[in-house]
Amino acid sequence: MAENVISIVAKLAECLAECLVKPVIREGKYFLCVNKVIRDLENEREDLISERDNLLCRVKQAKERTEIIEKPVEKWLDEVKSLLEEVEALKQRMRTNTRCFQRDFPTWRRYRLSKQMVKKAQAMERLKGKSNIQPFSHLAPLPGIQYQYSSENFTCFQSTKVAYNQLLELLRDDCIHMIGVYGMGGCGKTTLATEVGKKAEESNMFDKVILITVSQTPNVRKIQGKMAALLNLKLSEEDEDERAQLDDLWKKFNLTSIGIRIDSVNKGAWKILVTTRNRQVCTSMNCQKIINLGLLSENESWTLFQKHADITDEFSKSLGGVPHELCNKCKGLPLAIVTVASSLKGKHKSEWDVALYKLRNSAEFDDHDEGVRDALSCLELSYTYLQNKEAELLFLMCSMFPEDYNISIEDLIIYAIGLGVGGRHPLKISRILIQVAIDKLVESCLLMPAEDMECVKMHDLVREVALWIAKRSEDRKILVNVDKPLNTLAGDDSIQNYFAVSSWWENENPIIGPLQAAKVQMLLLHINTSISQSSFVLSNLTFEGIDGLKVFSLTNDSYHDVLFFSLPPSVQFLTNVRTLRLNGLKLDDISFVAKLTMLEVLLLRRCKFNELPYEMGNLTRLKLLDLSGSDIFEKTYNGALRRCSQLEVFYFTGASADELVAEMVVDVAALSNLQCFSIHDFQLPRYFIKWTRSLCLHNFNICKLKESKGNILQKAESVAFQCLHGGCKNIIPDMVEVVGGMNDLTSLWLETCEEIECIFDITSNAKIDDLIPKFVELELIDMDNLTGLCQGPPLQVLCFFQKLEKLVIQRCIKIHITFPRECNLQNLKILILFSCKSGEVLFPTSVAQSLQKLEELRIRECRELKLIIAASGREHDGCNTREDIVPDQMNSHFLMPSLRRVMISDCPLLKSIFPFCYVEGLSRLQSIYIIGVPELKYIFGECDHEHHSSHKYHNHIMLPQLKNLPLKLDLELYDLPQLNSISWLGPTTPRQTQSLQCLKHLQVLRCENLKSLFSMEESRSLPELMSIEIGDCQELQHIVLANEELALLPNAEVYFPKLTDVVVGGCNKLKSLFPVSMRKMLPKLSSLEIRNSDQIEEVFKHDGGDRTIDEMEVILPNLTEIRLYCLPNFFDICQGYKLQAVKLGRLEIDECPKVSQSLNAIQVT
Repeated sequence: MAENVISIVAKLAECLAECLVKPVIREGKYFLCVNKVIRDLENEREDLISERDNLLCRVKQAKERTEIIEKPVEKWLDEVKSLLEEVEALKQRMRTNTRCFQRDFPTWRRYRLSKQMVKKAQAMERLKGKSNIQPFSHLAPLPGIQYQYSSENFTCFQSTKVAYNQLLELLRDDCIHMIGVYGMGGCGKTTLATEVGKKAEESNMFDKVILITVSQTPNVRKIQGKMAALLNLKLSEEDEDERAQLDDLWKKFNLTSIGIRIDSVNKGAWKILVTTRNRQVCTSMNCQKIINLGLLSENESWTLFQKHADITDEFSKSLGGVPHELCNKCKGLPLAIVTVASSLKGKHKSEWDVALYKLRNSAEFDDHDEGVRDALSCLELSYTYLQNKEAELLFLMCSMFPEDYNISIEDLIIYAIGLGVGGRHPLKISRILIQVAIDKLVESCLLMPAEDMECVKMHDLVREVALWIAKRSEDRKILVNVDKPLNTLAGDDSIQNYFAVSSWWENENPIIGPLQAAKVQMLLLHINTSISQSSFVLSNLTFEGIDGLKVFSLTNDSYHDVLFFSLPPSVQFLTNVRTLRLNGLKLDDISFVAKLTMLEVLLLRRCKFNELPYEMGNLTRLKLLDLSGSDIFEKTYNGALRRCSQLEVFYFTGASADELVAEMVVDVAALSNLQCFSIHDFQLPRYFIKWTRSLCLHNFNICKLKESKGNILQKAESVAFQCLHGGCKNIIPDMVEVVGGMNDLTSLWLETCEEIECIFDITSNAKIDDLIPKFVELELIDMDNLTGLCQGPPLQVLCFFQKLEKLVIQRCIKIHITFPRECNLQNLKILILFSCKSGEVLFPTSVAQSLQKLEELRIRECRELKLIIAASGREHDGCNTREDIVPDQMNSHFLMPSLRRVMISDCPLLKSIFPFCYVEGLSRLQSIYIIGVPELKYIFGECDHEHHSSHKYHNHIMLPQLKNLPLKLDLELYDLPQLNSISWLGPTTPRQTQSLQCLKHLQVLRCENLKSLFSMEESRSLPELMSIEIGDCQELQHIVLANEELALLPNAEVYFPKLTDVVVGGCNKLKSLFPVSMRKMLPKLSSLEIRNSDQIEEVFKHDGGDRTIDEMEVILPNLTEIRLYCLPNFFDICQGYKLQAVKLGRLEIDECPKVSQSLNAIQVT
């Protein structure tokens, strides 16, 4: 008995020790073992950082192999980043509260911090050792061919339709791998090839379709690089044999030089379509089939001519058949027809008569074949008909660039100015005259717009015409050197007869000897630093023989290398040079430019030199000075700029000292003729630098402008300050008083300006409209002491809001964002808020109604925000109000009609994006991106106001208006644990509403409460859906909820008619993707990937019932790839059904132990 009592007492003591003593000891450690806790925390942190860095190295290596990192890897890295940031914040708090750790007596603050450190250490320990995630990455999908011209530019006449159908048939023939298309220049070969490639890609004939242009002098390295870019490959700098090029071949081309090997092993891997002007090229390249693309028939020609001249048969008859005869003169050549017709569009009858007369009497093109001669004669007519000397000269200048070259409009302007175009007009007027001439060339189809809006291109046949015209002229002969070393250029005696010379030879070191060419007025030399030389010396070049030179350009176009360069002393004899351009060169001493007294345009882009010569004041004609991207090593500024009194344009962006830049700013302000400037000494997004007068200054003292003769801020349109100082607490009135007025200010960027407390303080009688009448854009970043945007009388404050077009506020910790009910944001286009205090509601409804022009809304880390637009009875201060939740029914669909993009992230209290009753007005919405909004349940919340309950939208309002939703919408949802529906709809809205008919791409990641995506009824309203990606949705059980009765209806529709890609991963309650009734309802599905989902068994859930033989098939006619990874219970696509996928080319199965033999044995093509 005693023993039992003792045993009970012992167990009781042990239990008491477990329940009382150990917790007391553990809690006591938080007070007494602080140093050990800190050491443990630091050790865990260092271990985790080491593991993270190792993983980041693997990530970098994978990306260099053009692989995409798996989402679980990114999730682990994100969790580590977040945890390390929290640890760093905790350490900062420790440093701030040092005294509580130094005292002998324990404190409550020490206890709390110690306990938090222990928890963070445990969290880091849990993450350690879990970075070895498999699969780690996968190859990135290859990009598709980019078509510059739409199908609207392709007119399929009978003569081209035959060739088009032939080509498609040959592409389907497995025995054919080399096809040739030949025809004269301008007959439409490239257009036809592009259209055929487009059709082949749309039909999924090939894994990838790429189009490469090969010029007369093919540059293998460039072709390889372009192919590598199109195929998402990274190639070594020197390895030419492992790269890969075919449009517009001029002679036999060795395909193996670019990595294309046509042999018995590789024949099936390629289909090569060659277009050329010469049939012999097709023969020499062993094309198995050769197709001739002839000219258009007379009727086809006339149809095309009418289209581009915008005329009718009656119009031609009214002119006595002149248009018809002009069309016949084009001899069926599409390019000539389009060019001539476009040049005469809208012209008077007399101009048509003159055009026909000139074409009838044009000189013979004796050095061309008859067909080409006729075409060139037609194109020459367009040149002759320009009747604009500036346009004619620019046309000939464009031929100085290589084929298929993106010709910079800015380069054309500065070269034309050097040749005297624009005369002695101010630079602004000269630019306008030259731009008008360029526009005229584009309108006449003699130039084409390039993909880069700042460039133009010249068709190769048009370029040939330009060179032919230049050759025939007395004083405009042009030499374009692309096929000779530079050192042979100087020794060519014929150079003496040329007006302009350009050299683009890139295949060996550029060495130039003496030039004797008194007539040369324009010399363009292009250097290629990929040849690996570190310096370029023109010691053998003398300029005495070209003293008539007006334009000299020496460019190193590599954006990575600056080439050491030394000009010969004779450069000072170029006293007639008006435009001098040096690009990408290390020059050191540039004192020679002060002796070029006729200089009007000086460009030293991406150059390095010691200082601007003080003697630049001698350049009394200098109008433009461009130092973009240059480094000036000058330690003490010599005041050179203030002496350039005629300067009208000045550009400077570089890495020079702040003090040097500040002195330059003061100097430039004194230039009375300055009309355009851009001075930047820190990097800004390109969209901000869009004005003709902009300043971006770092660590600038505004007081320096007080005593300057002029003030550059008075002229500036766009101003950005980083770390501004000098005593200004606001822009109005402080800065305006210093500057003396900022009437042209349009855009203001302020970053880390600690002295600024308010942007506009108008408590005085000053008016914003009087002081900055053009102001519309404001961006504020890291303004720690900023407490308000605008202070003053209500009318003045409201005026400030009414003018704004763009408002960006990031990490301004003291400012509270409020939009008063009375304010009107009628001009606001972009609103971006990042890490701001906003209150529970961003917009009262009355303010939301004014957002007629809002295009982009981005909100991030607004931790107090619950509603973007006020719901019933809510406003900024949380007080009740009688404000309706929605506007009047007649106006509700006008809410935000221009909105295109919505991005919401890390707003922990946000419950919905917009009230549902506003969805009808979002007719231009293109993308919704939401991440890290844990309380979000619905994309669009309910309309629960008594006057606008959801049932009112059942038939009366919502269904008609939803037809106005955009045709294409991307929806991305991440980290939304409360989201239970991706529909627009809340629970009280009508389910039959076609709420997702505009959805194009859907991505849903880490939405833990989501149980299904669509009902079968909803899936019938997804006509545009092309891709679905679902990841880490642990509660997801269905992608489409089954409704077999609906599927078996006689008129059952195709549910996903455009769906091509499905990716599912990390969904451990998902057993199948689709009901078996949808096995024939995915006609476009081409790619299927499933990974890391423990319970998934099949793609289509089988019903287990009886089936006839005809029904036992899963038909996916366009399925090309299946990838299955880490699926322990996966068995088959659909158990008991046979997969029909005739185009299946890739089947990857890894770590799927239960997969059926029939799936493993499936044949791939």
